[in-house]
Amino acid sequence: MRRIRVTSLIIGAALATTLASGCTVAHVGVASPQPAPKATTSSPDRPRELKIDGFASCELLSESQRLDLQISRPPNKREDSVSKADACDFNNHTDGTSLSLYVMLKHDMEMFAPGNVNGKVRSVRVLGFPAYEIELDSREDPNQSCSVNIGVSSGQVLRGQYMRWKRQQPLPDGEVCIRATRGVELALGNILAKS
Repeated sequence: MRRIRVTSLIIGAALATTLASGCTVAHVGVASPQPAPKATTSSPDRPRELKIDGFASCELLSESQRLDLQISRPPNKREDSVSKADACDFNNHTDGTSLSLYVMLKHDMEMFAPGNVNGKVRSVRVLGFPAYEIELDSREDPNQSCSVNIGVSSGQVLRGQYMRWKRQQPLPDGEVCIRATRGVELALGNILAKS
C-alpha cells in the first residue's frame, strides 16, 4: 500500500541522467561522487536541520526567478492529495512544461529511498543537503518528468518536480532533471536566505 501511495506521489518523476547512483549536485549540470545518504537514519548528513514550517510553496520563487525559469503563468496553489503537502504549480502552457514545488512537513526523506519507490533513484546533494532524484520508466508515464526530494530536516522534505507534457517535443536526455534541480535549488536558496 505504501509503495502504491509513494508511486502516486512521484508520478511524473523521470528521465534523469544515466549517471551511476551516488553523485552529488554541486550546482546545475555538475555532479561529483559522494557517499549515498543513509535512508534508514532520521538525521542524514546535512549542513543543518532546516525547518520549513511557515514557508508557502507559491512564495518560494521570486518573480525574476520565475522569469529566468521561463514560467509564464501565475503560481497555482493547491494541497497535494497524496502527501497532504502544500504544493504550487508554476506552468508554462506555451511549451507544455510545469515546475511543482512541495513543502512536505509530515514525511521523511527515506520515503523516497531505493526500495520504497518505483523507478530509478539516484542520491544527489543540493546546496549541501542530501536528496533523492527519481525517474519513472516512460512506459509507466508517457510524460517526461523528474523529481528532486531534499531532506531539509528530520521529517521534512522540500520537493521539486519538473514535467514536460507528452504532446510536446521531448527535451534532451537529462534536461528535465536539470530543470527540476534548478527550480528546487532556487527555492532552497531562498529559504536559507530567510532562515
